[in-house]
Amino acid sequence: MVVLPRSWIELMPTRYRKKSPVMSLLGPLLLIGVALYFGWQSTRGDFGQVARERLASERDARAAELSSLVEHREALQRRVERLRTDALDADLLDERARAQLNLAHTNELVILHGSHAGSLDRALAARR
Repeated sequence: MVVLPRSWIELMPTRYRKKSPVMSLLGPLLLIGVALYFGWQSTRGDFGQVARERLASERDARAAELSSLVEHREALQRRVERLRTDALDADLLDERARAQLNLAHTNELVILHGSHAGSLDRALAARR
């Protein structure tokens, strides 16, 4: 191993590179760009904030629809329960049969109201 005198080491040139201002800004600008890209993408797309808000409003609408359908189903179940043979409601059965068949007994008086009354007047006028 060769030992150089101290004076030789001091005389050897050294190179220092001066940092460019562009290169010193390149790293932070790149990181800011990546952060902005992911920030923008977090609000867009199928899994972004806009889609989550849309899904939340759709979920609320479906929940309201579900509650109305549950109420309707329970009302129908109550009506079916009254039509069962062990708890048959004769009045309800008679009412539903007459409404479905559009019939009335000969000794009954039928009073029409609302839109049905106008159609009866037109039918009677057409007979005359």
